Amino acid sequence: MVDSSLFVIGFLTISIHFLSTLSLSVKMVGIETKKMAATYSVYNIIFLFTRFANTLQAPLLSKTVELEIIEQKSPNDFLFIFLIALSFIGAFAGLFAINFTINSISSVVQKAHHQNSITRVFKEIKLERIKLIFRSSLASEKVLNLKKGYNLKGMPISMIGANLAIQAILTVSVLSCLYAGYLNPSLRGTCISLNGFIVGFATVLSILITEPHIGILADKVAFEGMDKKYFKRYLKWVIVARVAGTGLGVFLLIPTAHVVVFLAENLF
Repeated sequence: MVDSSLFVIGFLTISIHFLSTLSLSVKMVGIETKKMAATYSVYNIIFLFTRFANTLQAPLLSKTVELEIIEQKSPNDFLFIFLIALSFIGAFAGLFAINFTINSISSVVQKAHHQNSITRVFKEIKLERIKLIFRSSLASEKVLNLKKGYNLKGMPISMIGANLAIQAILTVSVLSCLYAGYLNPSLRGTCISLNGFIVGFATVLSILITEPHIGILADKVAFEGMDKKYFKRYLKWVIVARVAGTGLGVFLLIPTAHVVVFLAENLF
């Protein structure tokens, strides 16, 4: 039972971070197609799938940890490091699907604009069309072309660093609260509930710092003639930073867990 649960948790973890990485590339679709509203609708669909996967993952993971705490086992470091590794794999896989995502969603947005329905477009999707888009995406640009797509010249390093740090916090938000349950089993319920506080802190930073910057640049490209290639290159670096932040989250796991225990013991 535990093995099957861990398999499902692992699959959901990869899926969540894969979709999260792809969701950022959707912003480029709005610039390419000039159809912001339709693009936002597709983004909402990806966001919905990500939230649904989170909803399934959380109770499964909580139960696995809860059973170990009840059995008075020591912290299962391997489990947490393994989950962070799966998160990194999912995010890294999304990095290689950027061009495919942009091309395929652009096609969906264009058709949805003409048919006035996204659901109708999804019903008409054919496997051969997906294969064609995939091949053209591979041929159009190599993801690891460091000289072109990933040149750091002129990039806002501080913003890229902020994306990395915020993503690292988000990656360990749930995991650190669960790990804190091992450190203070009597307050494990309080520790788990503090997940909202950690996520909220990272979300506030994102809303105040990183997301407005991306939105302002998108507006300048769409309405003020800013270089589209610059914006695309910046988005790629943001995605790379978030992938790196996902992996570097492993170094925040235990320190954040101790912060959660401190909050549970002293502030709540």
